[in-house]
Amino acid sequence: MPKVYEKQREEVISDLSDMSEIAEEMLHNSIKALNNKDSNLAWEVIERDDVLDNIQFTIEDKVARMLSEDNNHTSDIRFGLASSKIAINLERIGDHATNIAETVMELKNEEYIEPLVMIPELAEIVSDMLSAVLESFITRNADLAEAACRKDERADNIYDQLYEKSIVLLDDCDGERKMNQVVRFINVAKSLERVGDHATNIGEETIFIVTGNRVKY
Repeated sequence: MPKVYEKQREEVISDLSDMSEIAEEMLHNSIKALNNKDSNLAWEVIERDDVLDNIQFTIEDKVARMLSEDNNHTSDIRFGLASSKIAINLERIGDHATNIAETVMELKNEEYIEPLVMIPELAEIVSDMLSAVLESFITRNADLAEAACRKDERADNIYDQLYEKSIVLLDDCDGERKMNQVVRFINVAKSLERVGDHATNIGEETIFIVTGNRVKY
C-alpha cells in the first residue's frame, strides 16, 4: 500500500473513531437525561450534533479524494465506500440522540405519567450493539460485528411490545398532556429502534471491509 494512501486511510479511521466516540456519548447522555429529567445534559447532547456533522463532512471529503486517485485496489475502494456509509450511520445516530434530548427539553416541567421501564431496556440493547460494532470496526473483527447485528431482532421485538403498550395507554389517556407524553415516548422508542438499525448497518459494512462479503441482517 503506498505511504500516501496508507496515511489517508489512517486519517479516515481516526476520524471515524472520533465520530463514533461522540455518537456513543450522545446516545448515552440522551438516555441518562431522559431517565433523570436532566435538561442541562440534554442541551449538551443537542449542541454536540453540529460537531458530529462536521466530522462526517471531513470524512466524506477525504474518502472522495482517496477514491479519485489512480491505481486503487479493490480493497481500497471497498474501504472507502464502507467508511462513508459508516459515517452516515453515525451521523444519523447522533440525530436520534438529539431527538431524544429534545424530548427531554419538551417534558422538563412535567411529571412522567408512569415509570420508564422498557425504554431503558431497549436503550441498553442498542447501546450494547453500537459499542460492539464500533469495536468490531476498530479491531476488524467480523465475528463480533455479526454477533452484534443478530441482536437487532431482539431490539425490534422490544420496540413492538413498547409500541403496543403505548397504544393501550393512549386509549386510557384522559387529557391532552398525557396523550402528548405517550406520543413523545413512542418517538423516543422509535429513535432507539432506529439506532439499532444503524448499528446493524455499521456491522454489515465492517463485515464487508474485512471479508469482502455483503450480508444483510
